[in-house]
Amino acid sequence: MIISIPKEITKDEKRVAATPETVRKLKALGAEVYVESMAGGLSGFDDAAFANAGAKICVNPRDVYENADLVLKVNAPLNEELELIKKGAIIIAHFNTLQNKESLAYLAQKDLTCLAMDLIPRISRAQSMDVLSSQSNLAGYRAVIEGVYQLRRAVPFMITAAGTISPAKVLVLGAGVAGLQAIATAKRLGAQVFASDVRAAAKEQVESLGAKFLAVDMKENLESAGGYAKEASQEYQQRQKELVTQQLSQTDIAITTALIPGKKAPILITREMLKNMPDGAVVVDLASANGGNVEGVKDGEISYIHGVKVIGYSHAVNDVAQTASELFARNLFNLVAAFWDKDSLAFVPKTDDEICNAICIVEHGVLR
Repeated sequence: MIISIPKEITKDEKRVAATPETVRKLKALGAEVYVESMAGGLSGFDDAAFANAGAKICVNPRDVYENADLVLKVNAPLNEELELIKKGAIIIAHFNTLQNKESLAYLAQKDLTCLAMDLIPRISRAQSMDVLSSQSNLAGYRAVIEGVYQLRRAVPFMITAAGTISPAKVLVLGAGVAGLQAIATAKRLGAQVFASDVRAAAKEQVESLGAKFLAVDMKENLESAGGYAKEASQEYQQRQKELVTQQLSQTDIAITTALIPGKKAPILITREMLKNMPDGAVVVDLASANGGNVEGVKDGEISYIHGVKVIGYSHAVNDVAQTASELFARNLFNLVAAFWDKDSLAFVPKTDDEICNAICIVEHGVLR
């Protein structure tokens, strides 16, 4: 089986779907691996490293796609890439399926099978394949680094000959994977950290990291069976808004991470609420690509709203592209290895399996 790794052509994408480490592992399974020239250039992996790992380097993108039995990508293929893929091939990538249901019909142009890494179920045997967790972890870390960089003051508590410096206050909204890593990173940097989440189960996790949990005093089940947050009632949202508004008045850096699968990101911070923040405060919105948690945020841009620097930072993982690629590539390899047939030396997804059934969005040219 030929497994191909193309260069990502999606705007601003720096990651790559394989590393020299995972190429060696794929070769050990018995696969041939083709890597497009400069596929890893923006994430710190040059062609020589891939060649030394046993990959065939292809200068022409057509060679990468036309020979591939299995294509591993970070992002869903664009139309110009689909034109090059041979019939019968399997594509594994992040398709952003729940946000782009209507646009997936183009994938059925050929006799392809498409597996969406963004639909990996949250079960124990799929944890090593979960790209949402691995990438969100890095996004939470990088959001704090960006917020600290953009802030005009020091973060940790300091005692100096010139006087004492109080620690910066950081507020994290959404305590999922990204939020928890943001909390941990801010604490390591010496900040005083507060956090809020609609899921009651998050309180214990937040407090275990040394942050104070801002709890809304209402009994409402806001956690889905898959462990994701559900949309809150209007009353709950109003009470949370009041709690957050109060905390923002003394917050130096706010990190927002709240996403609801398949829906627009909920607004957690309005323009009016930004008025309460100290002058020079920073807000980093990791949900900006999905509409944003902050009213007025612009994805990929820095906006100044009522004296607050608001950063639309959905591309956070691309600022740590090497590590992000390493984790994404391992997630992909773990999926391939789990369904690798040792007799035929091929990747054979089984749609009656819980994992494959969950992630298969196109099967032999038919949308599922």
